[in-house]
Amino acid sequence: MTIKTAYFGFEVSDMDAWERYGELLGVGVERSAEGLFFRVDEKARRVHCIEGAADDIAWFGWEVDSIEELEQRRNHIKGQGINVEEGSVAEAQLRGVDQFFHFVDLNGTRFEIAHNLSEAGEFNSDKVEGGFVTGDLGVGHAAFNSNGHLADEKFMREVMSADLSDYIYQPMPDGSMMHASFLHTNPRHHSAAYAEGLGDVSVNKLNHFHLEVNTLSDFGTTYERLQEAGVVIAVSLGQHSNDKNLTFYAQTPSKFMFELGYGGITIDDEASWKPVIHDRISLWGHEFKQ
Repeated sequence: MTIKTAYFGFEVSDMDAWERYGELLGVGVERSAEGLFFRVDEKARRVHCIEGAADDIAWFGWEVDSIEELEQRRNHIKGQGINVEEGSVAEAQLRGVDQFFHFVDLNGTRFEIAHNLSEAGEFNSDKVEGGFVTGDLGVGHAAFNSNGHLADEKFMREVMSADLSDYIYQPMPDGSMMHASFLHTNPRHHSAAYAEGLGDVSVNKLNHFHLEVNTLSDFGTTYERLQEAGVVIAVSLGQHSNDKNLTFYAQTPSKFMFELGYGGITIDDEASWKPVIHDRISLWGHEFKQ
């Protein structure tokens, strides 16, 4: 069974700045008394921002295709000895889903598995005319800071039925080492990643969240638009060694980063995919600016 990334929930201290940030990204922006929400496709709410001091991920949503699969997932996770709680009606309404349950990973990130994301009609952006890559690949990926990437990998494989994509073990500019596990739950190269040596999990659980665009033109114009608006590009243009995504990383109004990608590979044949250890994050580029 595959499962798709469905939505990102962030607790943010500056809602106005996030609203401006969303407008720069070219996503659909909705703000109400409930919070701030972004659209990137036909689904009503792909990014949720609620007000708070954490400036970190509040929840990471996943989507299943049926009530039957929701029940299977719930029973499987309970069978792993993990405490599972049901989402309330009000919480489901805020997320734009029929129902969901939630639990936490080893680093304290709240995972939510949901069914039937609300539809909001066709989405068109005047800034990202080619649209975002979603559908069967989910909304994108999340990369987490970790104290033990192999333990996190084990959790994802046993609890979320994820498959290993590959590893990256690379020396960092300060002489330390980064060790990262990349995992997929659908054909997108990775839906979740866990990295030791990239950030302090006690400061931020989330390192970055990722969206991908369909066209190189939209990728380039978004890069220029963010720079012209004074957004800090934390990691310069580059191409990753493992998923071949052409990306850059931009600071968000909170402490974590946003990664925009173009042209990533997919894992379409699980039987023939062989995970490897890459010795560098990027084929080229991706200079750390801070």
